[in-house]
Amino acid sequence: MRKIAPDERQRLRKAYVKKLIHVIRTQGFLTLTIQDIADLMNLSRASLYNYFSSKEDIIMELTNLCINYINEFGQTISNEELSYSLRLRKVFEQAVFSAAYTSDIYLKDLKRSCPHLYEKKMQSRKEQTSIIHTFYQNGMKEEVFNELNASILIIQDEIVLERFVNTPFLMEEGLPLKQSLIDYYVAKKTQVLKPEYLQSTENEDINEMVDCVLKKLAAI
Repeated sequence: MRKIAPDERQRLRKAYVKKLIHVIRTQGFLTLTIQDIADLMNLSRASLYNYFSSKEDIIMELTNLCINYINEFGQTISNEELSYSLRLRKVFEQAVFSAAYTSDIYLKDLKRSCPHLYEKKMQSRKEQTSIIHTFYQNGMKEEVFNELNASILIIQDEIVLERFVNTPFLMEEGLPLKQSLIDYYVAKKTQVLKPEYLQSTENEDINEMVDCVLKKLAAI
């Protein structure tokens, strides 16, 4: 095993596991062999062991990557110095990437083969749900948001965006992903924001925001 500087090794670990996300979120990982994983990473099996000690080590790195990525959104959503409309946008973006990073197929495989990682992922999800729930509740208290059930808003995002990102639903309906995300975000703003605050977002460049989201999704 060749020597690699710790920082460089960690950077490459993240880069290599990102190459697995699409396959794992659509097909799971239980049936993947180390050779399958090496092929997806464009590495030889021997080279893979320069960066990972086992299949579980790979899944651990992937799970931590997902958790850390979603946690970054949580920090922004909790930042009360930012406007509610901007943070609502971050709630939407977080929901899109949560759907992309943690599909039901991946979670089922994680629960079955790595229960300790599954519990860690579920705890992270619980914490993020609490952050978003508090955000909605505070927005209602400040009379920026319409009076709605925060839990239902969260579930709504999870169900709709899971279907958009991880199932053939849009293809079957003949709907492009970009326009579907734009339409859903516009509907979400209309649903959540009171009219006077909704008007203040009229100049928001939704196309640019969704293009940025799609660019990041394509890199997964």
